[in-house]
Amino acid sequence: MGTVSIDTRKAHLVRQHRDITAIYTWINDERAMVLCATYRKGSPWYVVMESAAYKYDDPRYLARQAAIAAGVLDMDETTSTWSRIASIIHEGLPDLIRMPGAPDPEFYRESLGTIELRANGERIGGTEVRLEKDAAMEFVQ
Repeated sequence: MGTVSIDTRKAHLVRQHRDITAIYTWINDERAMVLCATYRKGSPWYVVMESAAYKYDDPRYLARQAAIAAGVLDMDETTSTWSRIASIIHEGLPDLIRMPGAPDPEFYRESLGTIELRANGERIGGTEVRLEKDAAMEFVQ
């Protein structure tokens, strides 16, 4: 099995809850809340995908999943740990649902030039033209 990493600098939001970090990011073009152990590098993650977020509104489902998450995160499987994980998930659901559907596009630092908007010879607007990273390039001849 391969290794996967998350660049928290590219995540939408990162919240540290003592020994659990909640990372709001995108996985396979879907919003996701990733829970990971803050101080144990390389430990497994527990992921809440947006498509399943509605299930966590059911207290019984949330309680079962919090217990599973504690096991996945190699944490003490106690009622207090489960309750804390359930709180992190439940309180994070609004942020998960409200985050943008995709990350902001990344652009190369270099500018290709500028474009100006003029009316009656006077400049009324303009912007730099920059190339988006990972953008499909089309050349017309």
